[in-house]
Amino acid sequence: MNTHALPEAKPEDADDVRWALETAHAVWTQGDKRAALSWVRRAAEAAAEASADLRAVELAKAAAELRGVLEIPRTLPPPAPPSNEPAGAEPQARVRHHAVRVAVMLSPDHDGAFLAWPLKTGEAAPSNAHEALFVALDPEADLFVFKL
Repeated sequence: MNTHALPEAKPEDADDVRWALETAHAVWTQGDKRAALSWVRRAAEAAAEASADLRAVELAKAAAELRGVLEIPRTLPPPAPPSNEPAGAEPQARVRHHAVRVAVMLSPDHDGAFLAWPLKTGEAAPSNAHEALFVALDPEADLFVFKL
């Protein structure tokens, strides 16, 4: 597959869309196909944020087709950590962070504040909220235990 499979920027594209597509082409030529796919997806998101809905759909479709051609699974596994351990050394343990699937919406009472609540397994967020994932940056943190 060559770079012609990647979507090209159009004159009417928003700057963020154009930038993401140019980055996709650059990382593709460096051999990083997964990163290129990620940048095409970012271009689709940028088009949606710029209210260019048809362009967003076009780019999302291009990303899906590219993922299929590259035979990359729908959910990308995390890349393997760089191996800078000496030969025969035990690999370093992975850091795990506590995460909670939540429904989130803007608070009607506080400008810029969010309301969020945990979702049960299989439960969907209500139509006035988005599904999100809260991830504690501290790997030792428990999102259900708060410091006072």
